[in-house]
Amino acid sequence: MSAAGLLLAWAAGLFSFGALVIAIYAARKPAEGRELWRVYASTVVIAAAFVVPAAIHPWVFSAVAAAAAWRCAFELATTYRVRVDASGHAALLAAAAAAVWWGAGGEPARSTALALATGAVLVLTAPLYLRAFALAPTGARAWIVCAAFPLLAAAHLSHLAHVREGVMWLFVLYATVETQDSMAYLFGRAFGRRRVLPRLSPNKTVEGAVGGACCGLGVGTAITVGLLHLAPGTSLAVAALVVTAGFGGDLFTSALKRAAGVKDFPQLHRLHGGLLDIYDSTLFAAVPLSIAVLAITPI
Repeated sequence: MSAAGLLLAWAAGLFSFGALVIAIYAARKPAEGRELWRVYASTVVIAAAFVVPAAIHPWVFSAVAAAAAWRCAFELATTYRVRVDASGHAALLAAAAAAVWWGAGGEPARSTALALATGAVLVLTAPLYLRAFALAPTGARAWIVCAAFPLLAAAHLSHLAHVREGVMWLFVLYATVETQDSMAYLFGRAFGRRRVLPRLSPNKTVEGAVGGACCGLGVGTAITVGLLHLAPGTSLAVAALVVTAGFGGDLFTSALKRAAGVKDFPQLHRLHGGLLDIYDSTLFAAVPLSIAVLAITPI
């Protein structure tokens, strides 16, 4: 099957299955079902905002990734009540542009340097993020927490866009995470009974997490085999990596919000909250997938 055909098959399958689950749920609770229809319909726009720039050109996608990094850093700063003036916005935009430029480097040496730098950033910032899970950061620590994760994610998204078969890797990333998130939400709303982590994320259920993970694994494996022609075992490992990281990204931002005492980041969409609420799993999963791609395929 061609890439376009597989893309259409994924979209049709995901939205058709989602419509079936919502229809079953709406038959039991019509009012909540109508809200679910609105939420699910809005995912079309969310998906297009990611997929369309990737399909146009790698540098178009990199520019979008830089803008997203700026917006995510701003959302975190607003959450932590950090004032960002004009010079602060300019600095964040410049840093985002530099991050995607570095990530886009096609030379093996630069890609390897990106992976090494990522390890250094994780080691240096992990203690700050762990503290931010318990108490909202202030001062210089707040600026680092606000900027490090969005910029790192943007660099790796840009890297994925510029590797060989880059648009396919981006599609694997987004389709896997979006399928997992959508199905976890739908299964959780329709069938969820037991909470996974009630203190950290009270809306997540065991039923939703298992249903979302299984759907994400199935879709991610099928797409990786179909689009990139990897061995089934490698494809399953890639899908498992993305699913695990995606779930971790959701918990990561939930912990940051919980420590800051907010339910959502500054609103970008009425039904979904801020950009970080919408793409947190995708941004988080982009980092390990980008590094894994270095070992799987040549640039």
